[in-house]
Amino acid sequence: MRWNSGQATQTLPKRSQTRTQRSGGFTLIELLVVLAIVAVLLTIATPNFDSVISGSRVDEARLSVATSLATARTEAIKRGERVRMCVGTSGSCDTTDSGIEDWSGGWQVQISSSSEAIQINARSDNNTVVNYNCGNVIEFDNSGERTTSSGISPCTFSITSDGTTSSLYINQTGRVRMQ
Repeated sequence: MRWNSGQATQTLPKRSQTRTQRSGGFTLIELLVVLAIVAVLLTIATPNFDSVISGSRVDEARLSVATSLATARTEAIKRGERVRMCVGTSGSCDTTDSGIEDWSGGWQVQISSSSEAIQINARSDNNTVVNYNCGNVIEFDNSGERTTSSGISPCTFSITSDGTTSSLYINQTGRVRMQ
């Protein structure tokens, strides 16, 4: 306080001497702008993410089929007897060419003479379709060659999910090629 003519007057501190305290949070406008930017980015990214998911489904199914084919061929050579891969996950393989092409439910690898299951692959992905153009069974002999062909060479597995497609080709010698 300062005395002027016998009266006390109070002077306010200068502006440069005051300390302003600012909150550490965000303003509502800043928050809304950030939310708008995030919404736009998510809108752009979502369709691309869907294609990544369907591509991943196709790759997983294709690798699963290729692994089972390799197992069947390798076991046929190793055991010195015929081994087959067929549609279905239980019981013995139906070796008649019933024209079943949809392998989406699963498949199994069996020893042809005893129907002993070596590998069973049950599929639960309803979004992925696995088709085979040579019927319901693939059999390999003791040299690893494909013995069932339905007159078609090469036989083809076609795997599709939400518009994404990939193929596996099996030639007469039993070799598998992915594409």
